[in-house]
Amino acid sequence: MTGGVRQLRALIWIRWRMIRSTGVRAGLLVSGVVVVALLVLMVQSAPLLSSPALVAAVALAPAAYLGFGVLAVVAPLTAGGGVDVVPASQLVAYPVRPATQFLGGLVLAPVNLVWIAQLLTLAAESTYLTVDGHRLSGGLVTTLFVMCVTVLGQAVAWSVVGLRQSQRGRRLVGVGGAAVLLCAFAVIRLDRTDEVVAHSPTALVVRAVGTRIDLGWITTVIVLAGLIAAGVTLGGRACAWALQRPADVGAPSLDRRVSRRRARPTAYAELVTTDRASVWRASALRRGGLVLLLLPGLMAIGAAISWESLAVLPGLVGAGAGLLFGVNAFSLDGSGAVWLASLPHDPLVGARAKVRVLAETVLAASVIAVVAGSLRSPGTPTATQVTAIVGSVLASCSLIVATCMAMSVRHPHRADLRGPRDAVAPPGALAAASARLALPAGVLGLGFAGMSASGIWWLPALLCVPVMVGAAIWLRRSLVRYGRPVVRAQVVATVSAG
Repeated sequence: MTGGVRQLRALIWIRWRMIRSTGVRAGLLVSGVVVVALLVLMVQSAPLLSSPALVAAVALAPAAYLGFGVLAVVAPLTAGGGVDVVPASQLVAYPVRPATQFLGGLVLAPVNLVWIAQLLTLAAESTYLTVDGHRLSGGLVTTLFVMCVTVLGQAVAWSVVGLRQSQRGRRLVGVGGAAVLLCAFAVIRLDRTDEVVAHSPTALVVRAVGTRIDLGWITTVIVLAGLIAAGVTLGGRACAWALQRPADVGAPSLDRRVSRRRARPTAYAELVTTDRASVWRASALRRGGLVLLLLPGLMAIGAAISWESLAVLPGLVGAGAGLLFGVNAFSLDGSGAVWLASLPHDPLVGARAKVRVLAETVLAASVIAVVAGSLRSPGTPTATQVTAIVGSVLASCSLIVATCMAMSVRHPHRADLRGPRDAVAPPGALAAASARLALPAGVLGLGFAGMSASGIWWLPALLCVPVMVGAAIWLRRSLVRYGRPVVRAQVVATVSAG
C-alpha cells in the first residue's frame, strides 16, 4: 500500500500539470476554500435554529447518515469502481498498481457536488447532535463514519466490477440488485421506512455522536476504525482481483447474428438514432442512466415529499441527467467525429440531434422522478401546485439543455467512453459542471416551490415562460457558434483526438 501511495502522489502531480489554464487551477483552489468555509458555517449554524427546528433536525439525523451511506455505495457502483486520476488509456506504458487505482478512487470521491452537499448536511447534523458540548468527540465519530462508508463503498464497487467480468457473475449481480430494489419497494409500500432507519447501523453512529465519551462511544470508534482498515486492505485486493479477471464481454461468437437498424428517412433522424445508440452502447453511460432513472424516484417515494417541495425535484434530477453526457455532448461521436463531420449534410443537423437526445434524457429523468414522488405526496394537489411542478419541469429542462450545449461547444473534452470507468470529462471539470447545472436549477426550483404556495395558478407561468425563452435564445447562440468552421473544427478535433 505504501508503493500505491507514492504512485498516487505522482499521478496527482501529473494531473495537476495537465491543467494548463491558470484560471482552472485557481478555480479548483478557490472551490476547496469555499467548501471549508461552508463546513465552518454549518458547524456554527446550531445557535441560529429555534428549539422546535433543532428538535426536528436531530430527529432526521439517522436518515441523513443512512442517506450518506447509500450514496457512498451507489456512487462508485455507478462509476464502475471509481474515477481514475489519469485515464487508463494514457497510462498504457506505465505499470500502475491496483492499490493506486483504489486509493485514487478514494481521493476523488469528494470531487462530487452531491457528495459535498451530503457532507455539509452531516456536518450540520453533527453540530445539532452536540449542541450541549463535546463537539470534538462527536465530530470524530462523524469523520470516521464518512471515511468508513466511503472506503467500504469503493471496496463493494470493485467487488461488483470483478463479478461482472463473467456471465454468471453478471446474473448474480442482477439478481442481487433486483432483490435490493424489491426490498426497498416493499419497505416503502408497507410504510416501514422509519423502522428501517431506527434499526440501521447509522442509528448507533448517531447515538455515539450525540453522547459524551463512554463505553458505547469507544466501541463505535474502534469498530469504525477497524472497518476503515479492513476496507482499505480488502478493497485493494478486490481492485486487483477485478482488474486481473479476464472479461467475456464482447468475446467473438461465430454463430451470433448481427442485427442492423433500418435506414432512417432523413439525415437528422439517422443522427438522432445514432446518438441514442451511442448513449446506450457506452457501459458507463448506460449504468449511470439506469441508476439515475431508478434512484431519485425511489428516494422521492420514500421521503413522501410534499407537493410544494416536489417542484424542486425536477431541477436537481435534471442536472444529474445533464451531467451524464450533456456537458460534453459531442463526445458521443468519439473517434468517429471526424468522419461524421465530413459527411455531406448541414453541420448543425448533428448538433440539433444531440440537443434532442439530451432533452429526451433530461426530460425523462425529471418526469419519472416527479411521477414517482407524487405517489406518496400527502393530500391532493391544487391547480397552483400542479402548474408549479409542470413549470419547474419545463423551465429546468430548458435551462439545463441550454447550459449543457454551451459547455459542450465552448469546453469540449476527449472521452473514449469504451471502458466501464470512462467519463465524459475529467473529474475537476465534472465537479465544476455539476455546480453550474445544479445551483441555477435548484434556485429555479425553489422559486417555483415558493409560487406554489401563493394560490395563484398562473403565477408559475410568469417565471416559466421567460426562462424557456431565455434558454432558447442561449441555445440558438450556442448552435450558431458551433456552425462556425473554426469552432466546429476545434470541437471535432478535441473530442476525436484530444
